[in-house]
Amino acid sequence: MREDTGALSDPIVGSRSRLMKIVLQRETLLTAAILVLLFLAFYHLTAWPLTWFDEGSHLHVPKTLVRFGVYADYSSDGFRYYGPTVGVGPTVFLPIAAVFKLFGIGLAQARVVMALYLLAAVWAFYRMAKIVSGPGVALVASALIVTSRGVALLEYGRQVLGEVPGFFFLAAGLAIWYTAWEKPTWSRLISSGLLLGLSMVTKNQYLLVLAPTMGLAWIANWIYYRSAPQRAFLVPGFISVLVFLLWNIYLIINLGPATASQNFTMLREATQGAALVFSPHLMKQALANLLSLNVFLGLLVPALVYGLILSFPRSREGLRWSSLFILAVFNLAWYMFASIGWLRYAFPGLAVSGLFVARFFGDLTNGFRFDFKGAWDSLRRGASIQTGMALRGVLLLWLVAMIAIPLVQNFANELFPPFNAPAAMAAYMDQNISKSAVVETWEPEMGFLTDHNYHFPPPGLLNTAIGYIWLGKTPPGQEYHYIEQNLPPYVLIGSFAAWVKLYPVDFLAAHYSLVTSIGGYQLYRLRQ
Repeated sequence: MREDTGALSDPIVGSRSRLMKIVLQRETLLTAAILVLLFLAFYHLTAWPLTWFDEGSHLHVPKTLVRFGVYADYSSDGFRYYGPTVGVGPTVFLPIAAVFKLFGIGLAQARVVMALYLLAAVWAFYRMAKIVSGPGVALVASALIVTSRGVALLEYGRQVLGEVPGFFFLAAGLAIWYTAWEKPTWSRLISSGLLLGLSMVTKNQYLLVLAPTMGLAWIANWIYYRSAPQRAFLVPGFISVLVFLLWNIYLIINLGPATASQNFTMLREATQGAALVFSPHLMKQALANLLSLNVFLGLLVPALVYGLILSFPRSREGLRWSSLFILAVFNLAWYMFASIGWLRYAFPGLAVSGLFVARFFGDLTNGFRFDFKGAWDSLRRGASIQTGMALRGVLLLWLVAMIAIPLVQNFANELFPPFNAPAAMAAYMDQNISKSAVVETWEPEMGFLTDHNYHFPPPGLLNTAIGYIWLGKTPPGQEYHYIEQNLPPYVLIGSFAAWVKLYPVDFLAAHYSLVTSIGGYQLYRLRQ
C-alpha cells in the first residue's frame, strides 16, 4: 500500500512543483516590470520631456486657481476663462492645485500627480485586459503600450496633458463595465458610468470614441450577441453622457463673467479647429503614421483584423472584443480621415490596439511558450528544429524586439535628457527682468515657470495657428498686431512663436534689441 501511495503521489508532487515554479516566475516577472515602470514614471521627471506650449498652457489653470482663487488662465490683461480650461478637465487641474496648495507651485509637484495617473492608467489597463483575455496577455499588452513609441504613453503621461488621465478613467470604467455584464448590480453600473463620464470630462476626445462604442455595442448585443442585459448598456451610457453634459453646462453658466450665450460661443470656438479637417494630404500622412514601425513594428492592421475575428463568437467574450474593436476603429478612423493627422490624437485607439497585438502573438505562440531546451538539444545534435517551434521562436523574437527596442529608447531619453532650455530661460528671467514689466510672448510654459507679467495672445488665435501649421493657411502674425500697437517693454520668442511666425521680424529689428538667446528662446527689449 505504501509503495502504491508513493507512486500515485509522485505525479501530484511534480505537478505542484511545476505550478509553483510557474507562479514564482510570473511573480518575479511582474515585480521586475513594476520596478521598471516606477523608474520610467519618476526618473528625471522634470527633465524629460521638456515642458512646452500645451503643458505650459494647462499648468496656468491650477497656478491661477492657487494664486487668485479663480478657475481660469491668466494674462497681463486679466483672467481668461476659455482655452486650457476647456482642453483638459478638472480631474487633472484640481489634484494639481491641491498639491500646489500643500507643497508649493512647481513643475515637479505637477508632474508627480501625472506620474501617479500614469501608474494608475497602466494598472487599470492591466485589470481590464485581464478580464478580457487573462493575465499573460494582459501583462504583454501592458508592456506594449508602456514602451511603444507610437502610443507614447510615457511621453504623454509624464506631462500635464489629458490623454493618460482620461485613459485611466476609460480603462477603469471598461473593467467595471465588463464585470457588470456578468452581475449587473447598480453599484457596478453607476460606477462604470461615472468613470467613463469622467474620461470624457478629462479629455473631450474620449467622447468621440465612447459614444459610438457604447451605442454600437448596445445595438450589437441587442441584435446579434444577446449575452448581456439591456440595463448593462443603458444605465452606464446615460450616466456617462450626463456627467459630460453637467460639466459643460457648468462651464457655460458659471465660467467667466459673460452671459451663457457668450460663454457657449467661446466654448465652441475653443473646441473647434482640429476635429473636422478632411484633408487628403493629411489623410495620407496619418495613414503613413499608423503603418510606421513606431506603431507596434508595423503590425497594427493585422492585429486589428484579428481583433475583428475575435469579435465573431456570440458570447460575452466576443462582445467584449467587439466593443474594444469599435473603440479602436472609430478613434483611428477619425484620426485618419477627419483630424489634422497628429499621432497624439490616435492615442486611445492605439493604446487599446495593444491588447489586440498581445492576443495575436499569444495565440500564435501557444500562450507565449517556447521550448528552449528542446530547441537547444536539436541544435546541439545538428538536427532541424520543428517548423512549429521555429515559427513560435521567430514570433517571440519579434515580440521581444517590439518591446525591447522602444524600451531602450525610453531609457535613453530619461538617462540622457536634452538641455533644459525652458528652465534656463526661466532662471535668466528671474535674475535679470523685473516682474512688473510686461513681457509679450506665446510660450505659455514661461508663464508657469516664472511669475513675470506676461501678456499672451488670445486663445482663439490657436485655431489660426493650427490652420497655418497643418493646412498652409494664413499665419497668425497677419491678424495679431499687439507689439506694433502697444510696444511692450519685452518680447520673448520661443520655438512655438517662431514656428507659426507670430511676430514680424522687420518690426522687431527696427524697434527692439536682442537681450539674450538661450536654447530656442530669444528675449528682446524695446529700444528707448
